[in-house]
Amino acid sequence: MGDRDLIIQTVLDYVEGWYGADIERMDRALYSTLSKRRITPEGEVWESTRDWMVDATKKGQGSIEHPEKGKKEIAILDMTQTMASVKLVSEMFDDYIHLAKVSGNWVIVNVLWDYH
Repeated sequence: MGDRDLIIQTVLDYVEGWYGADIERMDRALYSTLSKRRITPEGEVWESTRDWMVDATKKGQGSIEHPEKGKKEIAILDMTQTMASVKLVSEMFDDYIHLAKVSGNWVIVNVLWDYH
């Protein structure tokens, strides 16, 4: 698999892991110091960490009835040999995702997200 396919697979692990309450996939997709944020219209900052995301996934917080049918539009916006910027449109969210290649594996380092 080339880097483009591996980047897409990492984003699929993230979104399909969320939809299917699959902590192994979510865990695999996220960097240890993930920073995930939403800035509300009022200027409030909502922050999530890797541990929070894995725990919420384990609790099924994002699970949907048919995970395989969940919306997951993925566009690689830019990439180099060691980093990438991706847009993900899922069932409820728009995510702008930054990935890095760490020890040969693509992982999600930053996410800025909002509701549709």
